[in-house]
Amino acid sequence: AYACTPRPPSQHSSSNMAAQLAHVVGRRSSWTSPFMRPLLCASFTIAFVGAAAAAASLADAQCEAGSGDPRCPGLHVTQNEPTPSPDGMPDAETQTASASTPEGSTVQVSRNSSATTVRREELGYFRLGFVLVWLLGVFAWIGMTIKFAVDGSLPARLALWGLLPEAYAAISVRAVAALLRLKKGTTPVIVLRNCVTDAGAAELAQALRMYGKSADLQVVELPHNPKMGKDGLGHIVAVALLEDSPLQELDFSYNPQLGDNGCAQLLPLVDSKVSKINTLRLADCSLTSVFMEQLAAKALMSKLRMLDLSCNNLGGTGELLAEICEAPILEELQLMRCGLSACDMEALSDQLPYTSIRALQLGGNRFGNAGLLALTQSLHKSQIDELGLEGNEIEADCLANLGSAWAKRPFSRVRLDGNRMTQAEVAAFVRTLRSIH
Repeated sequence: AYACTPRPPSQHSSSNMAAQLAHVVGRRSSWTSPFMRPLLCASFTIAFVGAAAAAASLADAQCEAGSGDPRCPGLHVTQNEPTPSPDGMPDAETQTASASTPEGSTVQVSRNSSATTVRREELGYFRLGFVLVWLLGVFAWIGMTIKFAVDGSLPARLALWGLLPEAYAAISVRAVAALLRLKKGTTPVIVLRNCVTDAGAAELAQALRMYGKSADLQVVELPHNPKMGKDGLGHIVAVALLEDSPLQELDFSYNPQLGDNGCAQLLPLVDSKVSKINTLRLADCSLTSVFMEQLAAKALMSKLRMLDLSCNNLGGTGELLAEICEAPILEELQLMRCGLSACDMEALSDQLPYTSIRALQLGGNRFGNAGLLALTQSLHKSQIDELGLEGNEIEADCLANLGSAWAKRPFSRVRLDGNRMTQAEVAAFVRTLRSIH
């Protein structure tokens, strides 16, 4: 069965999106603020020194030859009287320690008396101070981590510190807002799924209003957010209508709860003189002819270059779709799995020669041979360069009509997967087209 999944955009737009996503996933940013990086380095240094001090404190409890510590069993220390030198002056004091080993042997240790003047109490205080400072640094780090986790900025900070790719930091609206607020560079794309509500959309809109321009944010994708409704959509649209907003693409696909009423919030974007939105994706948003009529009424003033209406029940709206195609700079139209019939294809075909559309995706409509025949009547007069015909129950015998249109004006790409023909028949058709030109 033909799956209801978004088709890839044209070659030009897909290359741009790939570059943007690669920029988002692969970027490792600078530190959040001037004091955060030294603080983290200092924390690790303190932890290392504190661990060394703790290890030294443990080693200090071991018996040291010549220390005279009564806690060391088997160690006997004697103090020799100073021996006068030939010139009458006493030699430096020496001490001899003999310790019995488990084998019964005796070890003699002699050292200058000046080495015994080290005060173990002072050394113990010094080590204790290091341990306390180390513990203080650890507790401070834990406290900051808890604070960042509570306010939702922890994923963003991990991404900015280079510990997490930015694409994985977009797990909540708060994380994205923190990323836009803290990051010094650009963030061209934001993708949020299954985490945006109406309240979250308001919070996201506020972040876009405050930091969107400095982040050069161009694409906002909010697919699969069932708790986002008409009000949430309105908040995002309000930001996109701002004169200084850099937004160029909005994706609200796979939100069937929006329907005609919710998506009507997007209509001001179509003919706005200040909005920069040129790409609008509304796949599987439960759209009907009601929304198509409203959209068609604004088509002549539209600035859209790409429109995705896939996976909506648009059967019988061929005339309205033809009016939408009159948008002056519309280059790509996606109508996959929309239940379009042969009559819809006929209405669409009659309008194609008068449009600027270069990529038309019609996969999964199952309009059969009759739909292909109607489509190819005016195909050679259009500017179509990419045509998607997957899963339309087209038979190999009808490919001659498509070949005739291609011979009059060749186009670069045709998709025929999932139709009533074998791969051998498709390969033979391709060879025939290549033999013509």
